[in-house]
Amino acid sequence: MGLTKAMKIFDSWVPLILVVIGFLMSSNQYVLAQDGTVSGTVIDGSGMPLAGASVLEKGTTNGTQTDFDGNYSIGNVSDGILVFSYIGFKSKEVAISGQSIIDVVLEEDASQLDEVVVIGYGTQKKSDLTGAVSQVASKDIDKYTYSDASQALQGRMAGVSVQTQGGSPGASAVIAIRGTGTMSDAGPLYVIDGMLTGGMESLNPSDIESISVLKDASASAIYGSRAANGVVIITTKKGKRGGLSVDFDTSYGFQSVINTLDWADASQYAEISNRADDNDGSARKPANDTEFDPSYSSDLYKESLRSAAVQNTNIRLAGGGENTLFSFSMNYFDQDGIVKYSDFKRYTARANGSFTKNKFKLETTLGLTRTVNNPNPYFNKERNILPTIRLKDSNGDWSSSDLEERGIDASPGSFYGQSSIYNELGMAALEDRTVTRNTFLGNLSPSYEIIDGLTYKLNLGLEYYNNNNYTFTPNHPVFLATGVSSGMAELNETNVTYQSWLLENTLNYQKVFGNHSINLLGGYTEQETNSRSLGVIARGFPSNDIRVASAALEIQNVPSEDITSTIQSYFARLNYVFDDRYLLTATVRRDGSSLFTDDLRWGTFPSMALGWNVSNEKFMEDDSLISDLKLRVSYGEIGSNNVSAYAIDPSLNLFSEYILGEAQTRVTGYSITQGVNQNITWETTKTTDIGAELGILDNRLRFTMDYFIKKSEDVLVGLRLPLYTGFGNEVPFNTASVENKGFEFLADYKEQLSDDFVLGVSANFSLLDNEVTALGDASPIIQGSFTSNTINSTRTDVGQPISSFYGYIVDGIYQTDAEATAANDQVGNPSAGDFKFKDLDGDGDIDDDDRTYIGNPTPDLEYGFNLTAEYKKFDLNLFFNGVAGNEILNGTKYRGYFDLEGNYFADALNAWSPTNTSTNIPKNTRADLGFNRRMSTFYLEPGDYFRLRNAQLGYSFNDALLEKMKIKKMRLYVSATNLFTITNYTGYYPEVGRNSRGATGNNSIFNSGVDEGTYPTPREFRLGLQVSF
Repeated sequence: MGLTKAMKIFDSWVPLILVVIGFLMSSNQYVLAQDGTVSGTVIDGSGMPLAGASVLEKGTTNGTQTDFDGNYSIGNVSDGILVFSYIGFKSKEVAISGQSIIDVVLEEDASQLDEVVVIGYGTQKKSDLTGAVSQVASKDIDKYTYSDASQALQGRMAGVSVQTQGGSPGASAVIAIRGTGTMSDAGPLYVIDGMLTGGMESLNPSDIESISVLKDASASAIYGSRAANGVVIITTKKGKRGGLSVDFDTSYGFQSVINTLDWADASQYAEISNRADDNDGSARKPANDTEFDPSYSSDLYKESLRSAAVQNTNIRLAGGGENTLFSFSMNYFDQDGIVKYSDFKRYTARANGSFTKNKFKLETTLGLTRTVNNPNPYFNKERNILPTIRLKDSNGDWSSSDLEERGIDASPGSFYGQSSIYNELGMAALEDRTVTRNTFLGNLSPSYEIIDGLTYKLNLGLEYYNNNNYTFTPNHPVFLATGVSSGMAELNETNVTYQSWLLENTLNYQKVFGNHSINLLGGYTEQETNSRSLGVIARGFPSNDIRVASAALEIQNVPSEDITSTIQSYFARLNYVFDDRYLLTATVRRDGSSLFTDDLRWGTFPSMALGWNVSNEKFMEDDSLISDLKLRVSYGEIGSNNVSAYAIDPSLNLFSEYILGEAQTRVTGYSITQGVNQNITWETTKTTDIGAELGILDNRLRFTMDYFIKKSEDVLVGLRLPLYTGFGNEVPFNTASVENKGFEFLADYKEQLSDDFVLGVSANFSLLDNEVTALGDASPIIQGSFTSNTINSTRTDVGQPISSFYGYIVDGIYQTDAEATAANDQVGNPSAGDFKFKDLDGDGDIDDDDRTYIGNPTPDLEYGFNLTAEYKKFDLNLFFNGVAGNEILNGTKYRGYFDLEGNYFADALNAWSPTNTSTNIPKNTRADLGFNRRMSTFYLEPGDYFRLRNAQLGYSFNDALLEKMKIKKMRLYVSATNLFTITNYTGYYPEVGRNSRGATGNNSIFNSGVDEGTYPTPREFRLGLQVSF
């Protein structure tokens, strides 16, 4: 059944569904049903539902399990006794006594503590889990303040790399699970309340109930082709039975700059510039210092950076009755940037609800988000502002320069050799830049228990967003050097509309009989996505106040795009447990993608996992030390269809002209402009995982360990077609293979040391080795570059990690011209004061063959450490994380030492000279005849860091006092983010973009670990208040 047809059927049935629901809500049964059915909810002492709890009719094999919301329904029961049990809680027996609804509260048993883990299309007790799954719950998320939901994962899960993309307000993170196994998008699949989507940026962190990460193929295979890079499942908070509860949380704080780079002031700049001219044998520009007045000196970073406010307010209402549960929340987040003229605002509203009547259940989730982002795209270019000019003229207005006002020649090349004079700070102040996004994410999920244990569920989901990217560049002298014509203001606006429909039909059968527990899942799913964009670039407006394209003199371009793709899938999964000892999970999924040709469209991907709860064996009964021991092994295959929507379709020029016939008639027709490969097919990721889980001291101390090998085959690589085909474009071919191997470790300890003191400690680390094992014969090397693609900096080659740094090894500085000449440098023409590079092949020349692999942007080690302590009414939470074993390409060194345009580092004064020979900085030069700027170890620095990422100290007010005020809970807290970082990296911040987004300004996986002046990450302090009614 297609999505369009399904939606029409759904629309026609809506009135009937509402009538049926109304009828069901108007009738209540409180006596045992004719078929002997009992239903209810199982919760813990705090009112939270227990998913996966066992409900068994005593003395029989008739049983069932609770769903995610703690609901259960058991049929064919006599008027006997029900036994409710759940690992980590004490069992409870309840006499039926003619009741049809029995709600149960289970008491925690610390000696058997366990948890329920959210997996694909359901939940599972951790003791029954066979895959590699990590989870963080709301109780851990709520301990800290986050600007973005993805930050809740950083450093908390072994094998999950979370890299923020600088400190720009609203910046999200790039998440990679168990390394990078593809040459394109390495991001995971996100599932929010059952809706498959591409990210979690629209979420309010306070709305999250849990985040589960499916890391191995056996766990993620149920999601098929979009899960090759792992799956992140987010479940938002639901209501619970009882009276209305109101939770209010607000915080306010400020952000400050952690680290700044030391750029030259006006006097230093003039000195460095003059030294460069002297070393090059060129006339100084200006010819003498009489044109230089030290009082004309601009402190660029004092002008660009600031302390900035941040605030967050959240309110949530939740509750429920006999048949209904509801939750409604609203959030406002406002963050000013520490770089001037940047800020971000987010508004969210979420409503979750469910209705249960006998065997029928209806669930719905609705989320609305609006974000307004005003970015400053000029920050990493603001070093172009010369410190020798003022940013504003004598009237206090922004200017491209004040040189003409001072009577100084500002023509290209005349003032310190600058081809043009920029004032990017003025540009940022005057330009109107807004990125507005409105997002709707929701689903409707009715389900019905057909017979005891067999449930049918329909899930209809929709993701919709509208993204408007608006930039208006006014007619102003500041912009004359940027390419905007004199007197021609410019409008650049793009509007993108995206919608994704999801249709899922599943049958789930759960049954407990004797020592056997089975859970069978089967389903069909279809998802259709459509993205439409329309833009306009217009120039020439009668006034800076008139900003509509129809008023422009020139419509330069009207780019547009309309892309649709569909995935259809069939899947099945078996979970089997025997005697709580032996575990089996088997999954198969068959996917069909519209992105491939008909004969290559379908792929089948199986997985299997085995587990052994050793601690439940009889020979372990007398072991007083080991509380829990489980061994597991899994293998699975997952496909990926990560290609562009029309990769198999040739591009056409719709306006080609042909000459036909003897009359030489001109005819307009189509022509193919780009070649394609119609044989592209699925990338396949094969993962083997061996894991162990150990609990000792009554499970107060727990360990989890995993070793994995993740092989990605038939990986798509863009290869350039030979010219004899008539085309020269790159097309994707399935020629590459990548292997990731690693080890993951997690330790968790919690102890009630006294009545007043509770201590918790958790630590994790992961080791990762990434290697390209094949690329194909056609193109053995893929290169990445930086500084606007002018310098090749990375290579992706067989036997090396993806995006390895590749270049020369600096071996000192030539001290004499004779020494430099003897090196026979075939790339540059060095002299005294230039870099000396190693002759690796020993042929007596310095040439391209002397380049080698000099660094790896991917850390060998990532780790996190969390400390929680509670003493009476005080609580302290500290979270540390770090990485080791990677290098960062500090691209700001190119800007600060070698670039001809803009300012220099103040440290360039320490460059080599005949009187300063013990330095590692080559001589000041504009000509750079020795080509010192070539890619080398000079740019690379260790990327290791150890950071106190979050710290929060809270105080909960006395219960007796709050009771008089009709308040259930009140907590005051102070928090700090990025309190300190220990690193040897000299750039702004050592957390540099890796994986799918790469370097600033060049978002490619082949440019990972490149820092060209990333927006600085701020230090943040907040004061907050939490109140519950």
